[in-house]
Amino acid sequence: MNTAPTRLLIADDHVVVRLGLVSMLAIEEDLEIIAEACNGEQAVVLYEQHRPDVMLLDVRMPGFGGIEALRRIRALNPEAIALMLSTSELETEVALAFEAGAVGYILKTENQETLVAAIRAAAQGRRLFTSVALARIADRRKLSRRELDVLQGMSRGLANKEIAGELGISEHTVKCYVKTLLDKLDAPDRAGAGSSGFAHGWLKVG
Repeated sequence: MNTAPTRLLIADDHVVVRLGLVSMLAIEEDLEIIAEACNGEQAVVLYEQHRPDVMLLDVRMPGFGGIEALRRIRALNPEAIALMLSTSELETEVALAFEAGAVGYILKTENQETLVAAIRAAAQGRRLFTSVALARIADRRKLSRRELDVLQGMSRGLANKEIAGELGISEHTVKCYVKTLLDKLDAPDRAGAGSSGFAHGWLKVG
């Protein structure tokens, strides 16, 4: 009895890369490419139309990239399966991909055998983040005592100078903490960082 091939959606804004992936994967009998996207927005639309088994999403694309596309797709279907593709293994991007629900993060420099094996594993529901990557993600989510103090001040609407005065540190040091917090919490601004702090249970109402 023949098993139906794994249906793929590939999203990458670089035509040469996309064609290379299509050429590489088309020869695999158990894989079928059913849609190609050149940006995150198109990936979301094509996902709705075709409901592929596995998506290969480029992390960085015009408009919004693969991570934001995955967030939107998983809002439509929490069971959606995606592997993120990237030219670099930046800790922040790996963490954001994991938090968005990706099952793995693959470098574009990987060979055909590795990529095909990753797709097959993803189709079976297996996660492909290394133990080292998962440890780094866990560390990224942790906040130091001082970071929590600064976050508390931010949530109260205090300016950097006021936070510095309360904590007995320089305003420049507070600025550095604020930048780190915005990055760790993937927050667009101070209000977003405060909201994330409450959502994670680091901050308490009252």
